[in-house]
Amino acid sequence: MANILVYTGSPGAGVSVAAAAEAARSADAGKRTLLLTYGSTAGLGALLGGAVGNTPVTVAPRLDALALDARSELTTAWEETRATLLPPFSQLAGDELPQPPSSSAAFALLRIRALSSSYERIVVDAGSHDALIEALGVPDNLRWIARLLIGLDGQPAQGSLLPGLLLPPEFTSNLRRVLAEAERLRSLLDAPAGMVCYVLRPDAAALAEARLAIPAIQLHGVTVGALIAGPLLPPNPDDARLAPLERLQAALLDEAAALWPARPLLRLDMSALVGGHMPLLLAGRAMGDAGAAKVRSPIGSEYQGEPALTFELPGLPQGAIGLTLSGDDLIVRVGPYRRHVPLPSRLRSIRAVRATREGDLLVVRRR
Repeated sequence: MANILVYTGSPGAGVSVAAAAEAARSADAGKRTLLLTYGSTAGLGALLGGAVGNTPVTVAPRLDALALDARSELTTAWEETRATLLPPFSQLAGDELPQPPSSSAAFALLRIRALSSSYERIVVDAGSHDALIEALGVPDNLRWIARLLIGLDGQPAQGSLLPGLLLPPEFTSNLRRVLAEAERLRSLLDAPAGMVCYVLRPDAAALAEARLAIPAIQLHGVTVGALIAGPLLPPNPDDARLAPLERLQAALLDEAAALWPARPLLRLDMSALVGGHMPLLLAGRAMGDAGAAKVRSPIGSEYQGEPALTFELPGLPQGAIGLTLSGDDLIVRVGPYRRHVPLPSRLRSIRAVRATREGDLLVVRRR
């Protein structure tokens, strides 16, 4: 099975360039590698210097590339099931459907699962961190909707909107199947087989955003195993006009290293922006192997031998977190992001919790 590296980070070209550089380096190092994006087909083609489509195409020895067309994936999936639907849904063609939020990421994970046995490493260009965090939250949102409609775990509950006696059995069974499939797809990114590589644009605004986005990604159970700073200005001592920018860049990198000391901080050179296989390969070699980082799950179910829910939230500013207990869910807010987290079995049916921060670790226990 393939090792999966998901590249995300500050908005800008850096994410796509870093993902392509890593894919080129990985293939050159002897790994059968797939570079997958679910963004612009034209963008990946321009970066690699050749046409890329909805099926894997070889762009260099041991390196394939794929630009997923989520609209085509949705149309195909709809047409395959359309005959089983009742009117008016059966009368809708796939091209008439709106694109649901985060569906591109879901189709990408389905394709990754289907192709993972053919590659040793799959490098995913997932775009900006906001889109990835939204996609990671889909299984929790579906579970919340299911609980509101019919109760937890697909069982009718008091106060649910749809009484169990009025629901056909196929409705609840299909809903359970959708929930299970969403969780399975997200679990493809679980450590140690999968991890996120965060591309940090070297400016103050991007650093402030990363201090919230990186903990938010880990809040969803996916490990951020490495940081890539860039694209970076090359040292240029002969041009005094660049000296202030070079000092600012160096200061920001020092701050990032201090905020996330347990993670490798790799460097992506600006020369990779020109695109083409050789510049990307050279940048990837200089950057190093992000996938070599040792990763573990950022969420745990005990602390010092006691039942607890723990989250590793590295770099999170003080005062940027909030908690609400809602039944057997803990709602955790990290800046503008939040997640409904199911409590471990040993913490369910309690009325109050207490939370403490132990370094980068948030520990939630019985009060």
